[in-house]
Amino acid sequence: MELKNNISVYIEVAGSALSTLSIELLGKARQLADKKGEQVVAYAVGADMSKAAEEAISYGADAVVTVEDPVLEGYDSALYTKAIAALVEKYAPSVILIGGSPNGRDLGGRLSAKLKVGLVADCIDVLHEGDDDTLTWIRPAFTGKLLVKIQTTTRPQLGTVSDKIFHGAPADASRKGEVIQEKVDFSGDAPTVKVTNFEAVENAAESLSIESADIVVGAGRGVQNEEGMKAVEEFAQRIGAAFGVSKPLVDNEWAPHDLQIGITGKKIAPKIYIAMGISGAIQHKLGVQDAELIIAVNKDPDAPIFEFAHYGIVGDLFEVMPELEKQIAKIKG
Repeated sequence: MELKNNISVYIEVAGSALSTLSIELLGKARQLADKKGEQVVAYAVGADMSKAAEEAISYGADAVVTVEDPVLEGYDSALYTKAIAALVEKYAPSVILIGGSPNGRDLGGRLSAKLKVGLVADCIDVLHEGDDDTLTWIRPAFTGKLLVKIQTTTRPQLGTVSDKIFHGAPADASRKGEVIQEKVDFSGDAPTVKVTNFEAVENAAESLSIESADIVVGAGRGVQNEEGMKAVEEFAQRIGAAFGVSKPLVDNEWAPHDLQIGITGKKIAPKIYIAMGISGAIQHKLGVQDAELIIAVNKDPDAPIFEFAHYGIVGDLFEVMPELEKQIAKIKG
C-alpha cells in the first residue's frame, strides 16, 4: 500500500477507546480521500494503541501507523511532537488533520514550528476546490462575524478542527486495513510529564449543561433586557431544559461566556433546541446546526434563523412561552 501523499489523521483515545473527535475526523478524511482516490492513514501515539488502531480502521482508515513506547503513556508535548514529526518525515503526508482538543491544539502548534509549515487553527470545514491536492480551510474570524477561506502553500497541510463539526461514519467491523508499527528513539529525551498514578472516579452529579442536555433553550437579543433573559431562563428550568444565550447577551455582560452558544462559544447537539428571540447569525447557526430539532421564536418573520429552523413561530416570545410550556407538559405526560 502506497502511504505517501495521503490524508492523515492524528488520533487520540478517551480511556482506552478512540475519542469521538477522532472518529469525526476520520469520517471527514475518508470523504476527502475518496474524492481524490487517496488513502487515509491514522497516526497513533501512546503506550498501547492496538485497540485504537483497530477502531480507526473500522471508522475509515486504510492504514494505521503506531508509535508505542512506555514513555508515551501520558501526553507529553516534546515526545509526541518528535514521534509525529518522525512519521511525517517517513510517510510525507499531503494533509494532517488534528482534533482541536487541548492536547491536539498544543501538538498542532508545536508540529507547525518543528516542521516549519503553516497551521490553520479551529477550522469548521475543509474541502477540495481545485484539481490538485490543495485544500481550502474555512474558519471563523472577527468573533464569528465572518468566515474566511485559507490555503497553505507548505506541505503537509496542517489544520486543527474542533469537535461536533463533522459527522463520523458508523463503525464497519468488516473493513480491512494495515497496522504498521514504527519505532522512535526516545533514549536521549527526558519526559516532561510522568504518570505516577491513575484512579478512575465516578462523575460528580452535574446540573444540566448546554453541551449534554437533551433540551436546550437559548435566549437572544429579543429578550430586550436582563429581566427578559431571566424570564427565559426560568422557562428553561420549568421545562427541564438547559439554558444558554447568544453572543450579544454575553457582550452586554448579562450572562457568562460559558453559556454562549455558537461557533465562538459552545457547539451543541441536543435533541431539541428552542431559540427565543435569536436572529440566527452565521456563528450561531454553526453552533446549533447538529441539533435534531430546532424551534425558533422571533417577532421578525424575515429573521435568518427561520431559514434553518425545523419549526418557526412568529410572535412575541413572552406570549409564546406559556403556550410552549403547556404543549411540552402534555408531551411529557
